Amino acid sequence: MKPACPVYIVDHDSKTRQYLVGALRREGFEPTPFSCGADFVGSLDFLAPGIALLELRLSDRDGMAVQEEILSRRLDIPLIMMSMSSDIPTAVDVIKRGAVDFLEKPFADSVLFKMLANVQPVLERRIEIQRRRDVAAAQLESLTKRERDVVRALGSNSSNRDVADALQISVRTVEMHRASIMKKFGVKKFSEIILALPESGLPRS
Repeated sequence: MKPACPVYIVDHDSKTRQYLVGALRREGFEPTPFSCGADFVGSLDFLAPGIALLELRLSDRDGMAVQEEILSRRLDIPLIMMSMSSDIPTAVDVIKRGAVDFLEKPFADSVLFKMLANVQPVLERRIEIQRRRDVAAAQLESLTKRERDVVRALGSNSSNRDVADALQISVRTVEMHRASIMKKFGVKKFSEIILALPESGLPRS
């Protein structure tokens, strides 16, 4: 049996929060309500992966600003934007900005539950992507500054000789750095590290 999926309700309207908490709990979800965008953003570092129901027009902050903050920090919290008054361009805009769907109020429980069911596979994929990012970032943190320089240089498909010339070190030193980097990443091919660069947050040069 799968654990209950966390659903974060971010809405300034207390009646909406109260209703959604009850409906989601009865359906087997694990709802957590937030009355404002600031409280939700302030809790991001401590929340488990889950799905967020985010009101577009919050009382304290613009919903799109909150959306951008979440997307920049927590890929593993996909967003469903909600709004009482909306139009097609607005819905298209929030999805272009990274929301996975748009829910127009008022909505039937069945519509909400179907949407959440559709988003859960997205959540599972993003959890795995986030996990790989965290692993790559931790591995990157273990590198010395010079090793990071070597990774950046080799990431642009440069040869050992090109890297040595660019960094003003010997080819042998480049080879030693490569071996050390591969050991820290736990891989047998340097190409695996190159593929991990975007996930680690280290851009290719």
